Amino acid sequence: MSATNSSLGASSPMGDPSTHEVLLVGGGFSSSHALARLLRGTRGISVELCQRLGDAVDEAVRCCPTVIVIDARDRIGDVLSVLDQFRSSQEVGAVPLVILACAATASIRDEAFLKGIDDFILDPVTTVELTSRLKTHSNAYLNIVRRNRSVAAYESLQNELRHTNRALDEARLRLSEREGDPGEAHWRLRVSALMQVGVELNQIHDFHTLMDRILSEARALLHADAGTIFLREGDYLRFAFFHNESLARRTETGETPHVSSFRLPITDRSIAGWVCLTGQPLHIPDCYTIPPDAPYRFESSFDQLLGYRTSAVIAMPLKNQSGRILGVIEIINPIAKDGSPREVFSEGDIRLLEHFANVATVALERARLNDSVILRMIRMAEIRDPAETGRHVERVAGYSAIVFEEWSRLRGLEGPSFERQRDRLRNAAKLHDIGKIGVPDTILKKPGRLTPEEFEIVKRHAEIGADLFLHDPSDFDEAAREVSLLHHERWDGSGYPGILENGQRRGRRGEETPLFARIVGLADVFDALSSSRCYKESWPEDKVLELIRGEAGRQFDPELVEILLDRIGAIRAVRDLLPELPKA
Repeated sequence: MSATNSSLGASSPMGDPSTHEVLLVGGGFSSSHALARLLRGTRGISVELCQRLGDAVDEAVRCCPTVIVIDARDRIGDVLSVLDQFRSSQEVGAVPLVILACAATASIRDEAFLKGIDDFILDPVTTVELTSRLKTHSNAYLNIVRRNRSVAAYESLQNELRHTNRALDEARLRLSEREGDPGEAHWRLRVSALMQVGVELNQIHDFHTLMDRILSEARALLHADAGTIFLREGDYLRFAFFHNESLARRTETGETPHVSSFRLPITDRSIAGWVCLTGQPLHIPDCYTIPPDAPYRFESSFDQLLGYRTSAVIAMPLKNQSGRILGVIEIINPIAKDGSPREVFSEGDIRLLEHFANVATVALERARLNDSVILRMIRMAEIRDPAETGRHVERVAGYSAIVFEEWSRLRGLEGPSFERQRDRLRNAAKLHDIGKIGVPDTILKKPGRLTPEEFEIVKRHAEIGADLFLHDPSDFDEAAREVSLLHHERWDGSGYPGILENGQRRGRRGEETPLFARIVGLADVFDALSSSRCYKESWPEDKVLELIRGEAGRQFDPELVEILLDRIGAIRAVRDLLPELPKA
């Protein structure tokens, strides 16, 4: 880029030197950092840098730019696909998109304009021209924001009124509590929270994410220390989800310690079993003083194992509209707002959990329907490939979610946008090898090493799987297609299927492979090495981790490897929860 007139310092038309927020995406390391330094030296412009094309939309959601510059001078890569991602994003789809290219990469110009970019700038370009054009696009976007100011002001007023009403309700609540009666204000606050939770639960599609959220929200609504969800599986209840704040405080990570899953028979020998058997809720003030003639029992061995005392419990069936019981939710040990224990749950708590269980069951049944479709597809692949078991793909999905959560936490990503992305990733990870349904049995079930010709046939499964999600893709389909197609790409560019460039095919290098595919590729290899196959025994964990560590920067994204190693405790918990089934 020409440095001519690089001292431009015209003030922003908004009169605010930080008005123009530029997100600079992609580019080579040296050139992108040089461009960022140049733009930051111009008054009226601030710059955020995101070199990973696959992460660009999430970064834009986080930093709220007024113009986005995609640096395509050093590579083309997935520039065109990231344009589609930006334009389909509800959060940042209206932000102006500018591509900075050079003569060698200018061939994408027409297609980029067809995909909706706002400007295409060829380097060399003077700093004056570049910054002026960026400010022009930024101002156009800000003018749209100004025109919507009346709407925004109205929404702000509405929010202020809601906050004011909430503050008045809380004041009434404090007054009524001093008079010894929680009162109607308390109930209105909690019902309002319940309604909001119901809306949010119905936006979650992944079954595991939904169940974890149900338990978290139920505990928050009832101010409870702990909670458990049992899911019905035939004549048994599976201990599936467990939160415990007191136990979490004892750990270094601040997370509830892992407890192996187990199953209870649906009988009157346990509280959850009795609730599932009868379909009736239970409120027990103290589990250790249940009368001997009560029709249910409390099993204290779990408390003894964890060093915990279960006192008050509300157990509620998760019952659908046809009366079928899908599971049981238990909320344990009420606590006050200051964290001190309360003796019993109130009648309001019981009524609230009953309402919540109804809301949660609707969301649960919808998520199970979505999950069952995915499970059927997994079973199709399992019939063809014995290695592609339901437990393998569930473990890969679990590992992938853990790595993505930590990756997002390191970048300050949280809230609905993060949860939606994690939801998409978990579902896509489960279908990463669905394309194996198109590979012959003689190859997939071969016990020995494949020939080079056979391996070329196996490699086709990436494109076969991707094609299953090609037509009229939803948000979920796009993630599944990306993961199916690209999870065998390698950080060093030696993976497959690669991209066609100048008439020749080469593997994607580094961040040319989208984040989701990089994560699933790592999780898939970790689980494959840790599991037995028809052609090998499982590796010991230390050997698996040694290989993973050694492949950082070659097969795997170095940052993702570091995250997996840091979160190995959580990874082990998923593996223990979904162990391999004994060989027949």
